[in-house]
Amino acid sequence: MSNWLKSVGVMLGALVSLSANAGNEKVTFALDWTPNTNHTGIYVAKARGFYAKEGLDVSIIQPTQSITTTLVATGKADFGVSFTSDLIHARLEGLPLVSVAAILQENTSCLAWRESAGIKTPKDWEGKRYGGWGSPEEAETLRYIMQKNGADFSKLKIVTTGVSDFLPTTEKNADFMWIYMGWDGIRAKLAGVKIQTLCPSKVDAAFNNPSPLLVTSEKLLRNKPELARKFLKATAEGYKISVSKPTEAAADLLKEVPELDKVLVNESAKYLAGEYSKGLKTWGNQDRKRFDEKATWMKNQRIIKKIPASKEYVSNDFLPEAGL
Repeated sequence: MSNWLKSVGVMLGALVSLSANAGNEKVTFALDWTPNTNHTGIYVAKARGFYAKEGLDVSIIQPTQSITTTLVATGKADFGVSFTSDLIHARLEGLPLVSVAAILQENTSCLAWRESAGIKTPKDWEGKRYGGWGSPEEAETLRYIMQKNGADFSKLKIVTTGVSDFLPTTEKNADFMWIYMGWDGIRAKLAGVKIQTLCPSKVDAAFNNPSPLLVTSEKLLRNKPELARKFLKATAEGYKISVSKPTEAAADLLKEVPELDKVLVNESAKYLAGEYSKGLKTWGNQDRKRFDEKATWMKNQRIIKKIPASKEYVSNDFLPEAGL
């Protein structure tokens, strides 16, 4: 009899566990590429049960052939990571995407080259090879910076290297690239490779837009506003840890993605701790003016034909009120 009761107890316990899991709403989150420290707050929230506390069962996916904006716009992912220019293009293409939080307040990307490349200024880019992913905006940004520095853009050789690592690519396939200082910049430092940089955000305010962003669809915000609030509440808690306890946050990321370089992740986490909510008391808030500045620049460079209304695709309404 005691064994029978024990078996019944085990079965009831399993049923309770299944019932609790069934109560969690499934949410799919799409990264912009492979996991890195820009995503730390997401992984912290998952590892520490912040999403579960809000009744959410979050699955993190990495896009393959479909880009994140398409996955989110079509409902194949509920939330995702995107960038200001991608979001602007998406809106003009009729994709109903909305940015609901800024992961970083400033653009920490820079054009970088090895000190041995013999480059001092954009004038020295003439005759050099730029390794990039081949977007029109990328070329126009280079053109804009070179023209401002009296350099001839036609003398720059653009090589499409795709999404590739800075260090091996600049050894033989390109002379300079566009990198994130919080990742490849730190990787170069750890490898003992001296680099020099020119950061577009220092050239023109139009380049200093929040980046990357958390995006979702108009449909989700309209039909499931509480889901958005719960997701962002938990995510904000994750980034709060990333700001105040970067070493612990790095450990959470490594627990979820153990194949990452431990030293790189730790150093990157320390660097980004001061960037997540830079200049603000709360994480995630977005200044629409900065999106308008980027869109205006894109139109002036004839990358886009019209400027979408930022009030339609940038929202702070679903962020938690509690600050960092």
